[in-house]
Amino acid sequence: MVKFFKSGKWTFNVALAITLVFFIVALAIFPDVYSKTTYAGIALWATAVLPSLLPYFFLTALLTKTNVLSSFCNSLSPLVKKPFRLGGSAVYAFFTSILSGYPVGSKIIADLYLEGVISDGEATRMSLLCSTSGPLFIIGAVGNAAFNDKAIGFILYGVHVLSAIITALIFRKAGGKEKEFSPKPLAHKDDNALYNAVYSSVISALVVGGFVSIFYVLSQILADFKILYPISLITTAVLSPLGASGAHGNALSVGLIEFTKGCVLLSYTGTTPLSVSLACFLISFGGISIILQSFAFLKKARVSVLFFTLGKLVQGTISGLICYFACLIFL
Repeated sequence: MVKFFKSGKWTFNVALAITLVFFIVALAIFPDVYSKTTYAGIALWATAVLPSLLPYFFLTALLTKTNVLSSFCNSLSPLVKKPFRLGGSAVYAFFTSILSGYPVGSKIIADLYLEGVISDGEATRMSLLCSTSGPLFIIGAVGNAAFNDKAIGFILYGVHVLSAIITALIFRKAGGKEKEFSPKPLAHKDDNALYNAVYSSVISALVVGGFVSIFYVLSQILADFKILYPISLITTAVLSPLGASGAHGNALSVGLIEFTKGCVLLSYTGTTPLSVSLACFLISFGGISIILQSFAFLKKARVSVLFFTLGKLVQGTISGLICYFACLIFL
């Protein structure tokens, strides 16, 4: 077993090294092309992501460094204690997440854990309940702008939030039996709360910007070199009974890396139950970019990346299935 583990780790390291060298060579050979792509990713972050995320990062950081929500969260504990095995702070994290989007919920979990408000097990269970996209992106960018139908945006958003709740219920026993834990108040007194909130929010926003721009260019490299083509073929074949074309397979394969681009490509295939449900899957799964963005915060709360990825895959599958039947009824 030990030998197998060491061999597997060696194989992973070799594969990772080859992958990284491939990206480096591609950037070196086509610097003009991919520098423009990187700039486009940075522009996307600066114009669409930063203005919406930075205020949320600041306000949520300030809330966790003050005592204003302590009594409120305690009063809401009965709503989540039995069904989700969570404390009242989960309600605050959940509603902030569904209103602001990725990766605000994950940052709140990390903040609460570092403040001693939640335990390891609670952080693990909250990671699935509080990992959602927001209405600004789903209804505005995907529904209204991409699919040119705000009603689709509302369907996507409702199903997405519902899938997060269902997934959290499925994994309610995650984290094992809760160890004895004495939570601190939602936040201790911070004599420099304003500065610390601004500092942490700016750093968090810059981290998100790095992920957005990097994965924007990496997804473009993978598309240009047809690396995602096998995934596209497989998904097209699997979904062919539902009327999937090569365009659906290509959009889904790209979306597994960077879900925003995948949703836009799916909108080009038309407003069909399949296209909308696949977009819902990508929004709920988040893609590698969102998973790593979220995990940049969740690892501070000792959440397993394998558990989180599995949970997001389950959430994406649930949301895609529910959305497909919802589209058959309402579209």
